Amino acid sequence: MSQELVKKTADYVKHHLGIGATGHDWFHIERVWRMAKKLQAKEGGDLENVELIALLHDLGDSQERLEFIKNQSDLILHGMMDILGFEPAKQELIIKAVDEIQYRGTETKTPTTLEAKIVQDADWLDAVGVVGIARTFATGGRIKRVFHDPKRKPRRSLTEDDYLNRKLQGTSFNYFYEKVLRLPKMMNTKTAKITADERIKYLENFLAEFQKEWNGE
Repeated sequence: MSQELVKKTADYVKHHLGIGATGHDWFHIERVWRMAKKLQAKEGGDLENVELIALLHDLGDSQERLEFIKNQSDLILHGMMDILGFEPAKQELIIKAVDEIQYRGTETKTPTTLEAKIVQDADWLDAVGVVGIARTFATGGRIKRVFHDPKRKPRRSLTEDDYLNRKLQGTSFNYFYEKVLRLPKMMNTKTAKITADERIKYLENFLAEFQKEWNGE
């Protein structure tokens, strides 16, 4: 395995993203990368591909944009991989995996490769626990999203367009119900399902306490 390529990619992504305020920065990538390697050790798959997909999975996305623009994402990734010396076949593998792992509400895909499934799980695991709570409110503040309004009820079924619009028009509190609480049942691997079931308990307890305090109890 070319650890040199992995290291070059990690260094480039770290420089490109830096440390931000929305939870979609280098630290998020690093956590997903670390978790993906942990899952791969249990579930198998090609470690180099797992690492590279994890490192590059968020480069074309932006929580400040209303929509994930696939063509623009592909151009960003191709340009970056050209600079880093990725072979064409490897580039296509990464592009396909990054597209497949995106969350799209009811239109979310099940990735076709084990490596992409592992990274999708690792990415989602960063949303379901205590860190995920912090990331949700950090992102909400950055995009000026209301963090709670009891008059706005969560929607239980969202298409891709609905989900992208709700990022801005919904509330951070409802985001947990519209996406995050659904993730444990959507995990692909056994190892991720176990971890998600453990982490989601912290979110469930948080939401219950939040409601009590909001109501003055």
